[in-house]
Amino acid sequence: MTVREMGFGRRGRLAVERVIVKTLRSPCVVVLAFRLIGWAALDGPEVSAAVNQAEGIATKYPGDVGIARDPRVIFVEDFEEASLEALWRRWETVGGREGQSFAEDVPSGSHGKRSLAMDRQSGSGPQLYRRLKNPAGGYGFDRVFARYYVKFDPNCGEIHHFGTCLGGNQPPTAWPSVNAGHPTDGAKSFWSGIEPFGSSWVWDYYTYWCEMRGSPPRGQTWGNSFIRDPQLKVEKGRWICVEQMIQLNDPNDTNGEQALWIDGRLVSHLGRGFPKGLWTYDKFTPGKGGEGIRWSREKGEPERFRVPDGGAPFEGFRWRTVQELKVNYVWLYIYTAKPAGHRIKVWFDDVVVATEYIGPLAKP
Repeated sequence: MTVREMGFGRRGRLAVERVIVKTLRSPCVVVLAFRLIGWAALDGPEVSAAVNQAEGIATKYPGDVGIARDPRVIFVEDFEEASLEALWRRWETVGGREGQSFAEDVPSGSHGKRSLAMDRQSGSGPQLYRRLKNPAGGYGFDRVFARYYVKFDPNCGEIHHFGTCLGGNQPPTAWPSVNAGHPTDGAKSFWSGIEPFGSSWVWDYYTYWCEMRGSPPRGQTWGNSFIRDPQLKVEKGRWICVEQMIQLNDPNDTNGEQALWIDGRLVSHLGRGFPKGLWTYDKFTPGKGGEGIRWSREKGEPERFRVPDGGAPFEGFRWRTVQELKVNYVWLYIYTAKPAGHRIKVWFDDVVVATEYIGPLAKP
């Protein structure tokens, strides 16, 4: 792929510095858990060791002061650099610079004084992307958590695609590289974003991997979704803590997982055998049973099937087919194909990427 174009699924194209990226469309899965002293599973799907931890890293670092020194932390971005140029040097791909600015608006409990505003008024939208370096000097990890604080302007227009996003490329690339409408190559890539879906403004996953589901009329694959909860609304005008986790599989297995927390509450966790639900093409609905439909690549047509009431166990994720493919990048962006004048404004702050659960900012 060359370097000048970034497209998003069937709904548009996007010009960006140094990248050719083709992307997707949206949704995710539900897990029933509640946050008590940290969080523990109650009457819901299994909570695996990947997420079953007593407390987050952030509890030890009120306001995130000193959190970058924790050995479990991979990368921290608090947007407190002296200039935008200094900020951009910390990221490997920077797009839509004219739409990026510092703002004196931060989440409650943050030690900082500034956040980053991404403000799209024309073009495709700003972005920041970088690889995640490991202690051995290479890139990537088998399990990664990423916590982001985001705030949507009360008048923010509909967003086509949005990153808070984790993924992996093999070899690791200094720019986004995805191919919309096709499953990924399990030896080369996967990725999963957390998006505020369309005009409904609900949180869900937008996930690409080698065994993703397709849809008519030709079995194209757009980002699969797994939560499907109309009550999981995105609240504009306030800071929201979003945290995602990707646990990679053994290459010959489907024991990969992903999870999502909103404001410290576990709202979705997917892995082999949990939760139970129903596939309707590229959308998995937890807790639903009955008749489903999928695209058969072998037959080149849809096929119907039935599952028990309450659904069938989720298959798990085969994120990769080779050990070398890792979770090796984090990506912040806003994107739309709408004409100039469609305004999207989002603030980002207090980004932490780690190998264990992070959790919301701890109050001093």
